[in-house]
Amino acid sequence: MRPALAQGLVTIADMHSHVGILSKASLADEMRANGVALVAWALPADMPWIQPVATGIAQKSEPAPGEPAAFFARRIDGENATIARNGLKRVLTRADADDCVVGGEHGVVLAAEGADFLEGRLDGLAAAVAKGLRHVQLVHYMRSFVGDRQTSEPQWGGGLSDFGQQLVEACNEHGVLIDLAHCAEPAIEQALRISKRPMVWSHSWVGSTGGRWQDSYGFEQRRLSLARARAIADRGGVVGVWSFGLERPNHRSDGWPVGRDDPKGYAKAIAALVEQIGPDHVGFGTDLLGSTYVQECREFTIRSEVFTPLEILRQATSINAEMMMQQGKPGCIAPDAHADVLLVDGDPLQDMSLLAANGKNLRMIVTGGDVVKDEPR
Repeated sequence: MRPALAQGLVTIADMHSHVGILSKASLADEMRANGVALVAWALPADMPWIQPVATGIAQKSEPAPGEPAAFFARRIDGENATIARNGLKRVLTRADADDCVVGGEHGVVLAAEGADFLEGRLDGLAAAVAKGLRHVQLVHYMRSFVGDRQTSEPQWGGGLSDFGQQLVEACNEHGVLIDLAHCAEPAIEQALRISKRPMVWSHSWVGSTGGRWQDSYGFEQRRLSLARARAIADRGGVVGVWSFGLERPNHRSDGWPVGRDDPKGYAKAIAALVEQIGPDHVGFGTDLLGSTYVQECREFTIRSEVFTPLEILRQATSINAEMMMQQGKPGCIAPDAHADVLLVDGDPLQDMSLLAANGKNLRMIVTGGDVVKDEPR
């Protein structure tokens, strides 16, 4: 009997996960505990150069030439080492995927969230494929050589650049799955015309109309139109639904109805999309939010059993900055550093649980110099 079935769990796959990349959780432990057979492990290729802002996520700086390629190469080597160390299966072929979905193994597809690591040159794709890359999302949050994004003003007329069109063809040739998530809708249409293989939209949500870059919040900008979702499905592709949850869910016909810590709402959203485009064309693309995000802050409490409060704060700030090759920018208060500040109601050096309450004890949050929360005591 397959291990997941022996535990009474339904084996699932996640088209877009950051577990162990944007959090310290163990991907292997999470997969084995929850019956997850297959994960597309998405590394944001622009991670050192983006940041949260009041309305979502935005680019904060420009990388120097060579930095995106070096960052991605280093991190994908680290991911391969983690996969091997934890006894997971690196998924390189269709047979490997079948071993996970049917055979009971736990497998990882290496995925790039954004093709920024190519820096406008196709010659880096073969090297990434040789390292195990099998899933490429064309764009993310950084200004791109590839094409236009949902979340910013168009720079390529709304669609793909010449390089982006060539990249679609190159991914087809190398057997790399193309992920259209974050692409502006004209770019989706172009990719659908060019690609000879099915493509996916790994994560977000579907409404009657697509999001606009002028929309107020990032989650609104990330909306995929039902027409484009159907077009992806008609070409044999799959649309992933994220688990992002709102404090105030919007139950109108074109709103996102899922609240925080709301697995039932998430299930209903998936079921609704199944009705619209068919069960073979809908998948999970959790993106680590929604019903799981409320557990993230518990890490401060868990680590306090091993580390001192000062060590934990350094791990969450300056040490993470070093891991992202951003020393002296995030994670510190200094001239020319990013103006990211938390004002805590209490002393976390005496009580680390103050940071484990999902923001309840944060009186002020400043991100990139913008005050995004300011509550009087």
